Amino acid sequence: MTGCNKEWSYEEVCKMALLTPEEKKYFETTMKIIADRERLKNTKLCPGCKQGVTRTDESNLRTRCHDCTNKKGRGFDFCWQCLHEWKGPPSRSDHCENDGCFSEALKTLRDCPDIVFESIRNVAGCPCIRACPTCGSLLQHSSQNCKNVVCPRCKVKFCFLCLKITAECSRLSHSYITCVSGVAPRQTSIPVWHQNPSS
Repeated sequence: MTGCNKEWSYEEVCKMALLTPEEKKYFETTMKIIADRERLKNTKLCPGCKQGVTRTDESNLRTRCHDCTNKKGRGFDFCWQCLHEWKGPPSRSDHCENDGCFSEALKTLRDCPDIVFESIRNVAGCPCIRACPTCGSLLQHSSQNCKNVVCPRCKVKFCFLCLKITAECSRLSHSYITCVSGVAPRQTSIPVWHQNPSS
């Protein structure tokens, strides 16, 4: 049946696929490894107590350790980036004020040279590396072909010049001419990908 978006339970899949006990065990082990890897990706050791802390908000570098907060009797926050106790205003979420706290990705976006397009004229001030506006992956344009790129991570197609989704940019502009809205400035933050858990 086409167009059916019903999601099957794991039990239904096992039953319909006629999985052997060995195959079922293999899939369950693999699913656990994938789930653990995703969990560990958002877990780092607290600099105070050296216990694993899982970050719930990926767009906020200021991370609260509840064990240290309970032991010290006051809020204990650390920087997810430099892994030192948080310094600076509590409202700031993009970096702390510890010496040497910086993001390699932001440094790359800041310091990369401008691109010279071979097939698009009159483009000035466009960095050769951009963070995907959907998932934050860093991408470098080859300087050939059109201004649109497809992010290999999230599969979203966007305009390298204005950073709009291609469908939106192409309403007013052709793939081989500069954008009506102009070149987007250098990015100073990395977008965070909020994946749909069911996808």
